[in-house]
Amino acid sequence: MTCLLAGCGSSFTDGDSKPANTRVTAADFRSQMSAAGPQTEEKAPEEGLTEAPPPSGVKRKGISSVTTAAAEGMLDVSVEPGEPSLTATTPTAKGAPVFVDAKVGDVNNRAIYASAFLEPMIDRLESRYAELKAANPKTALTQWRLFAKDLIRTKINAIIEDEVLRAEALNSLQPEQKAGFFTWLQSVRSELVAENRGIEAAANENLSAQNGTSLDQTMKAREQQELIKYILYSRVYSRANVSFRDIQNAFEKNYELFNPNPVAFFRMFSIPVSDQAKIDKVKSELAGGKEFDDVADEIAGSEEAAERQLNGYQFDDEYSKHDFFGPKEFNEAAHGLTPGKWAGPIAFRNSMYWIKLEHILKMSEDLYQAQLYLENLLVDNRQKYERMKYVDRLKSKATFTDIELMTNRLLHYAEERVLGIPQGKNWKPPVAPAK
Repeated sequence: MTCLLAGCGSSFTDGDSKPANTRVTAADFRSQMSAAGPQTEEKAPEEGLTEAPPPSGVKRKGISSVTTAAAEGMLDVSVEPGEPSLTATTPTAKGAPVFVDAKVGDVNNRAIYASAFLEPMIDRLESRYAELKAANPKTALTQWRLFAKDLIRTKINAIIEDEVLRAEALNSLQPEQKAGFFTWLQSVRSELVAENRGIEAAANENLSAQNGTSLDQTMKAREQQELIKYILYSRVYSRANVSFRDIQNAFEKNYELFNPNPVAFFRMFSIPVSDQAKIDKVKSELAGGKEFDDVADEIAGSEEAAERQLNGYQFDDEYSKHDFFGPKEFNEAAHGLTPGKWAGPIAFRNSMYWIKLEHILKMSEDLYQAQLYLENLLVDNRQKYERMKYVDRLKSKATFTDIELMTNRLLHYAEERVLGIPQGKNWKPPVAPAK
């Protein structure tokens, strides 16, 4: 006879025979003492010991009843599809909702969160609003919004630029270069930890106190910095070559910058004709050898007024032929002066004037002297231009949330955090006035 289960047989535990078509259940394979887990022989309680009563409200079941209930329950299960029955009540809030953080966009699948983005600029935004409010409370909010929006947009563009450069640098590294780079980064991290007694917690504490960043954040920033530097010097700055001919052309186009017209500096003071005593005193002091500048300072009466006495006049022809002043009396006197000499008194209208030629400033540089300055200037401008072209090309291949959308979202949260202004659904970003 073939048996499908090890428990099959022609006889049963109760000694009665059953017809062949009787349904077999799990209970047919259970002995009277079967139970879940290992079985032990039931022992009578020792003399003098009584079983503790169950706690109030708890009904204790025997092994047989528990096993029977479990066995019957295994075969008496029904499943019906449909929505769950929710009988629990909806929890009620114990206070006003508190903003924790918000994702405002992505750059190459790297999320930008409001808290991390705004935290470094919160103090600046708060101080700027305080300045604007003190100057004009009526226009402070409008001006602050435009300032904040421009600041946020500038930072978003910088984040996108750094990210596309970092990603391009990482993708351009060969496997062995990449392995070497991250090995070097690990050595830098180990050095930072070693400087803090070899304890990462101490390194985190010191970095937080110095820069407000953790060890992981510091190393992440270092990684990005080195990757950007690598890609710029290998792919961008190497194209910013400047020849001597470029420098020569720049010198010729900006000749006046290096060879400006000379400037004559004159100092002048006056005394009303009605104050004859003072005029006589000045004549006597100057004739006696008193310094012109000392006399002029006394006449001015204050340091600020003395500074106004000195004025520079640029001339492009011969000094003796250039008209520095309107009245011809002043020009005639000035033409006869050399640096350090003075003339006066000069009668003009109702005052007497004294004039001194302090010095003549003449600056001149030839191509050899200007070469280094021009080379650095041209290289810097060309590097900026090449970088802009390269970043624009990388941006065209990158994926990031619309810049204006991210800017408005961040401005929304900045107003909540800096100004405490709750924003509704109808909030609209500010628009700069037409110029």
